[in-house]
Amino acid sequence: MALVFYNSLSRRRDELSKTPGEAIAMYSCGPTVYDFAHLGNLRSFIFADTLFRTLGYFGYKPSWAMNITDVDDKTIRGTINQKGLTAKPADLADYTKVFLTGFIEDLEKLNIDPKQIKITRVTEIIPLIQEKIIRLIDTGFAYRAEDGSTYFSVNKYQEKYGDYGQMVGENFLAGKKVGARVKQDDYTKENISDFALWKARSEDDGEIYWDHPILGQGRPGWHIECSVVNDLSFKQKTIDFHTGGVDLAFPHHTNEMAQSRALNDAPLSHFWLHLGHLLVEGQKMSKSLGNFVRLKDLPQNNASPLAYRYLVLQSGYGQTLNFTQESLRAAGEAYRDLLLKTAWLLTQTNNTKGKILSAAKEEFMNALADNLNTGSALAVLWKVLSYTDTNPADQLATILDFDQVLGLDLKSAANLLDVPGEVRSLATQREKARAEKDWSTADQLREQINEQGFEISDTENGPFIFRQF
Repeated sequence: MALVFYNSLSRRRDELSKTPGEAIAMYSCGPTVYDFAHLGNLRSFIFADTLFRTLGYFGYKPSWAMNITDVDDKTIRGTINQKGLTAKPADLADYTKVFLTGFIEDLEKLNIDPKQIKITRVTEIIPLIQEKIIRLIDTGFAYRAEDGSTYFSVNKYQEKYGDYGQMVGENFLAGKKVGARVKQDDYTKENISDFALWKARSEDDGEIYWDHPILGQGRPGWHIECSVVNDLSFKQKTIDFHTGGVDLAFPHHTNEMAQSRALNDAPLSHFWLHLGHLLVEGQKMSKSLGNFVRLKDLPQNNASPLAYRYLVLQSGYGQTLNFTQESLRAAGEAYRDLLLKTAWLLTQTNNTKGKILSAAKEEFMNALADNLNTGSALAVLWKVLSYTDTNPADQLATILDFDQVLGLDLKSAANLLDVPGEVRSLATQREKARAEKDWSTADQLREQINEQGFEISDTENGPFIFRQF
């Protein structure tokens, strides 16, 4: 079964040409650890994790790499604000460690295994970045300017390759001046500029800098780090997948592509998959608007981190997702119902190992093969749960198989069935009272069960007791 994805580079749906069993190199732009990640950031990694899981599910052998931007304008500014102008790289490391730790914890809460990702912090590879920049200077694609910084020459790149900005449109360069310099890591998207590969030390940087005999005192620019981390992580010049938010297409991904092609004389990636924006109640998420939502805020809204993952999976990754309290509540209720149905199946199997339903699996895989259509894949899962004439063990085996991709940790439903003997005794007494039509006693026993932290649901197959959650 062929996997098809919308490729931002070609602006069309392209088929993955590799066959199952082959290795796949996959890279994601990681976070800038100047603050804790918000839900929009984390949506990007849920998508990347789902892609990684899907590739493995289809029989490929994916490797996943990610950078951590732990030195840039924002991280330095945060460190200086905290430590003052005497701050050194060690202070920068202390400052960013808090947010990196928080990011890793968020991944784990979302059922994303950090151990499956080759994570590289930029400050760990400064010498390698310096080496790559020197190579760009030696080959004429970079130059050291009078301000002491080293810039990538867009004009030099255009002279050789002529495809700068191809991902954002054929006419992207029309009417724009090329050649002005920009030193900031993040800059106006209307600028077509030579961008900093190595930023010369300034007074605002305090003592946070690295030295080099040719480049001088300074630190890397934002864009060069991803090209270098790619080269470090994979043995191939052109990787298979590059993921990130749509807002990174220019300038960040555009500049990554140019640097990497100049370094390796080859395209950086075959596929570029871009995630749509996350809105909050119709507005862009930002601190100034007071709608900056972190994963730790979700329990206050009666939703777990995996309920948020469920919400994200309901939409196509390229679509804009409008996060609302109503949509979060609905996702939380649906995820709760999903866990309860899984737990109920567990009670009906008698530890019998079921068979995966082949027709349902084919339908599930067809959905994923269609540009990672997780919304349709979820619909197939619910369809399997709705079957009334199917062996419960087969239903359970099938949805747990699907969960290898969805990552909703459905096996944790078993925890809901850890019912102590005292509660089971109350349930037995309640069944006896119901049989004798002693409804008052039955209601009192239900209340006692609830007070113990459990709920009981009456079904045609008997009482279903589960832990409250």
